[in-house]
Amino acid sequence: MIDYLWPTPVLKDTAPWTPDEMEALRRFTVERFHNHKANPPEHGLPDVDVRLRVQLNLFHAEHESHAPPVWHRFRRWVEDTYRDYLLGAHGVRNAKDLRIEARCISVHYQPGMRAQPHYHHTCDHVLCLYLDCGQERSPPNARDWTVGDGELILQDPRPMAGFPFWEKVHYVETVPGLVVLHPSRLWHETNPFNAKGERTLLVVTLRVASHNYVDLYTELKGETP
Repeated sequence: MIDYLWPTPVLKDTAPWTPDEMEALRRFTVERFHNHKANPPEHGLPDVDVRLRVQLNLFHAEHESHAPPVWHRFRRWVEDTYRDYLLGAHGVRNAKDLRIEARCISVHYQPGMRAQPHYHHTCDHVLCLYLDCGQERSPPNARDWTVGDGELILQDPRPMAGFPFWEKVHYVETVPGLVVLHPSRLWHETNPFNAKGERTLLVVTLRVASHNYVDLYTELKGETP
C-alpha cells in the first residue's frame, strides 16, 4: 500500500516470508553485521571528519556466499517491489526496463540505541525490512511519546517554518515483517530502542542507473576543441 504523506509516496507493506525464512534472514543479518565490525574493509573515500559506514554491501558475492537459500528470493523480491513502486508511486511507465542498482546493509541495535536524523545522498529510494524489534515493548498507546520505543519517524520535506516539528512528522510503528520504502531525500530517524532483546533490519538503498531520454545528452569530459 502506498500512502501519500504530504506529497511523499511511502510504501508500507508486509514481507512475504515465513517465520523460518525471517529467522534465517535475521541470523544472516546479525552474522554479517558482526563480521563487518570485526573485519572493516579498506575504502577509497577522502579523509572526512565523520565516521562512515565503509563499503558494506550484502549483495556482493563475498557476503552472498554465506547467505541462506531465502536470500536470493529476497534479492529478487527487492527488485520487483522497487519496480512496482516506481510505476505505482511515480508513474514510471517503463519501470520494468530500467537498470537498477542496490546496496544492502545490516543494521543491528542494542537497547538504548537509535538512528540519528539523516537522509541517503547516494541513491533515489530506501527500503527497510524489519526482522526483529525486540521483546516486551510497551503498547503504542501506553508509551511516553517524548521517549518512544523504536518507532520510525518520517519528516515532512516541505518548508513550513511556522509549524512546530510535531506537526511535521509521521510515526511508523515497527514490527517484524514490516516493509517501508520511501524517497532517499526524506529526512528520517528512529526513537531509541528501549525494549529487551535486539533490533535488526535490512536496509537497501536503491538507485535508477539508466534514465529516459539519455540519448539527448552529451557527457562533459573537460575536453577542449
